[in-house]
Amino acid sequence: MFVLWKLFWTFFKLGFISFGGGYAMLPIIEREALTHMWLTPAQYAEAVTLAGMAPGPIAMNSAVYVGYAAAGFAGSLAASLGVVLPSAIIMLLVATIFYKMYDNHWVQAALDGMKPAVIALIAYAAVNMTMNADLLSGWSNSTYISIGIFVLALLALVKFRIHPIAVILISGIAGMVLYV
Repeated sequence: MFVLWKLFWTFFKLGFISFGGGYAMLPIIEREALTHMWLTPAQYAEAVTLAGMAPGPIAMNSAVYVGYAAAGFAGSLAASLGVVLPSAIIMLLVATIFYKMYDNHWVQAALDGMKPAVIALIAYAAVNMTMNADLLSGWSNSTYISIGIFVLALLALVKFRIHPIAVILISGIAGMVLYV
């Protein structure tokens, strides 16, 4: 029962401080999951991969995965409720005030200040996942293949404006062909 409370409270705090979406929460989710020993680093990398590929918000999908790994179905329910509840409460309380104050230069300045921090958190998550996946620990053929898939996926998204779902599917097929 304690683990359910711990999952709920941990993800409640994450949901409460979250700004910028689930990708910005990934480093915090990782720290909590590893600190509480709910997941190993390899399991966390799998969790993020699956959470990113599954339909829905990545923070919610990560909460479901971590919660299930820690305490089964009840754990996934506790973590999911924890990560969603703060947003619902805050949105109900703040939405009307925010829309009235949106044009205020102080509000705009605060938002402008938070944007680089959110981008930094997302970049940190990408670098940290790369390090945890051991892609850069030894320059093997799989390292070059992974870098190649990354570069091609980035080009497909930025230069050719291919839909992200198509890029994910093509990258998955490329991984199956190249790594099997």
